[in-house]
Amino acid sequence: MTWIDSVATFVTDHSRVLIVVMLLVTAGLAPGLAQIEDTAAVGGLSDDSPVAEANAEIQDRFTDREENTTTAVIAVSSDEENVLSREALVRTLEYQRALHDNRTVEETFVADDPVFGIENLVARAAIAADRRGQLDEATIAGWNETEGLVDANVSRDEWESPSLDEQIEHLESTNDSEVAEIVEEILDPDSNSEATRVAYQLLPESYEPGSSAADGRLMILTQETDSQISAAAEISENVSSAQAISRSIAAEQPDNESYAVYGRGMVNYEQDIVMEDSFTTLGPLALAFVLIALSLAYRDPTDVLLGLVGIVATLVWTMGTMGWLAIAFNPVMIAVPILLIGLSVDFALHVIMRYREERHRLDDGVRPAMTRSIVRVGPALGLVTVTTIVGFLSNYTSPLGDLQDFGVVTAIGIVFTLLVFGVFVPALKCELASLLDGRGWDRTPSLPGADGRVRRLLEGGAVIASRAPVVLLVVALLVTAGGAYGATHLEMSAEQELFMGDNPPEWVENVPDALEPSEYALKDDRAYIYSTFQSPDRQGFVFVEGNVTAPGTLERVDDAERTAARSDAVYESPTGEPEIVTPLSEMRAVAEEDPAFNDTFAAADTSGDAIPDRDLETVYDAFYEAAPDRAAESLDRTDGGYTAMQLRIATDGAADRSEAVGPVFDAAGAIDGADDLRAVGTGESVVEEELNDRLSTTLIESLTITIVVILSILAIVFRVTKGSATLGALTLVPVVLSVTWLFGTMALLGIPISLITAMVGSITVGIGIDYAIHVSERYWQEREGGADATAALRRTVLGTGSALMSSAVTTAIGFGVLAFSLLPALRHFGFVLALGIVYSFLATVYLQPSLLAVWDRYAPGSVVATASAAVPDDD
Repeated sequence: MTWIDSVATFVTDHSRVLIVVMLLVTAGLAPGLAQIEDTAAVGGLSDDSPVAEANAEIQDRFTDREENTTTAVIAVSSDEENVLSREALVRTLEYQRALHDNRTVEETFVADDPVFGIENLVARAAIAADRRGQLDEATIAGWNETEGLVDANVSRDEWESPSLDEQIEHLESTNDSEVAEIVEEILDPDSNSEATRVAYQLLPESYEPGSSAADGRLMILTQETDSQISAAAEISENVSSAQAISRSIAAEQPDNESYAVYGRGMVNYEQDIVMEDSFTTLGPLALAFVLIALSLAYRDPTDVLLGLVGIVATLVWTMGTMGWLAIAFNPVMIAVPILLIGLSVDFALHVIMRYREERHRLDDGVRPAMTRSIVRVGPALGLVTVTTIVGFLSNYTSPLGDLQDFGVVTAIGIVFTLLVFGVFVPALKCELASLLDGRGWDRTPSLPGADGRVRRLLEGGAVIASRAPVVLLVVALLVTAGGAYGATHLEMSAEQELFMGDNPPEWVENVPDALEPSEYALKDDRAYIYSTFQSPDRQGFVFVEGNVTAPGTLERVDDAERTAARSDAVYESPTGEPEIVTPLSEMRAVAEEDPAFNDTFAAADTSGDAIPDRDLETVYDAFYEAAPDRAAESLDRTDGGYTAMQLRIATDGAADRSEAVGPVFDAAGAIDGADDLRAVGTGESVVEEELNDRLSTTLIESLTITIVVILSILAIVFRVTKGSATLGALTLVPVVLSVTWLFGTMALLGIPISLITAMVGSITVGIGIDYAIHVSERYWQEREGGADATAALRRTVLGTGSALMSSAVTTAIGFGVLAFSLLPALRHFGFVLALGIVYSFLATVYLQPSLLAVWDRYAPGSVVATASAAVPDDD
């Protein structure tokens, strides 16, 4: 007996023991389900990325906060009222108080200024003016150390940061004209105070400089995080919930203003809701479709039940193992259960349908028929398992840890699928069918393709292969060439918008109230904030390290600033100036305010271009003495001196990200390599853009690795088992063609490769190679059994093809339901995978028979029939 004979015999002879063992395994793995933790967003680049490292350095070195933080922006707008009026300022201060009063939100606050806006600047200036008895530049700044305090009982901290209740009480008691005067002083375009600079960053681009009226302004919500944040997935649940509550509280404010809230924690929170709504709405629909498809394929309730039991066991084993291994469930993992359901249905159909064939062919009992079924399809299922694992493990080349985890979990799941449907389900089938046989109920339905329209549909591939295979192959190559050309224009997108919910379509209004999804505002809020304000997360940075005290350093910084300013993608402040902050620009601003520093600044300039070019360490020391907060934001000073600096470039939120990162890269290029300086462009947009580039590289690398490794495996296995490496190579051809068609279609429809759809290539290969191996194996078995080429092709497409058709329909429906998801990324994913499954089915059932016919006719030594005469056709 061969190894497969031994395995098949053991499964059928010891079915009860195997069932008990499998149930014990299920009981052991099931508790892992409770251990699964979820993250609501896809993680960012791995830590070995220079851009990600530079972004972390920026966060670590250029902040005066001891905590790790993340920010959310809250935009207050009104089409009819002035949001800088006293009443409007008081209302937003009361909104801030409501945030402080909420325990969940308050627990995430940083120590100083957790919520900050123009209303706070105005209230503090009003309180300071009242204490000093005058409104001047020192009052606007909030503190003037040279003049001391008017009230000796008021500490410096109390002077700079009066409590929120004090701010509200003072503005309520101040008349409108006094508040308007303070607003005008703060927003004086000729002022160089820090308060004025900050205020202009919080105003819309359309604001008229010097005006005491505006139709919108920002508040900044700053929260403490457990660690540095480089991606939304790293934000904790309590921070995400606090941002969501902030928006809920905003929705309860008076109708005088509208509030828009956006933060990376909100992406997590809303994405969680969108996924839950999507699966609540679409889950029952998908289940119904799968049950209908299985019922039509099996036409036997016992086989449908066995299929469902096997699917549940596969999912419990896989997800339980995922929990025990502490692998987090993220949006990428959504594909895992759907994928395993598809593969489970496929494996089950091949086992059950082959069992039916054997029962109809010899009718010698349940266990002999199941033994032959396992012997016939077992090698194909084993080879499918190996090649499919290779396809999914290729995701381990991705720079994203989440995609790497996806590859590992799917590989584990595929192994479990083989065990469940190669051992557990056959054992259950033996016991159940034997029990029913003993009671006189032997019901083994015929195959779906045995007669009628389905038979004629499936026979098409065999008919063409027998009559004009070369013509079909030429047409397929022409279509593939078009797909390959389209694939070169495929876009890559790591945009967060793909993970933000769209408002539900009208048809969901007809579903029961319990299933009706929520309304989602995050995408609209983000679009408004990006198009109107200078958003903190649309800023690029240039991280410069090395000998930053070299004489020519600031000249390089000036070149970088000028280079970046030429880009239309740089955000322009309401004054019309490009919003670029560098150590040089900050020192120039301080020099205008501080005569002592101006003397030091000017003395270090030997060329008369207002750029210090000697003794820069002394200039930096004087800068820190004159304006320590501003200096710390642009220069990193340690005990050993100055080792790094940063340039901040605000980019237009309405600009395409690929354009927005241009000035950041250009500025870094103007500095990098000069005077032993290393400059790296970074920031959220730059990280996302690099992720785009690495997605493209990863997609190509993973597909190349998958194809090369699978080709090698197929060639070796087919050579060893059948003496034909060319048959193994031929088996991969329809898979490669179907992937090419898929990418070409995505380019034609404008569907980008995103963090989730990046997996479609490996999944299509994984499923397609499954189909192709079964067809090649079945054809070889028929030819080896004595059938001529025509009969072998017909039996293959009617026998194996019917199982493939049932599997393709069921799996495509399962994935296709996701095309109705409220999350664009999942919508693209579901549609593309359903299409990939259809292409894989068409390629294997209609194109592969022609490939086999040509191979059988022309490849040396390909004819494998061992019988002395051909077996008659099945007609």
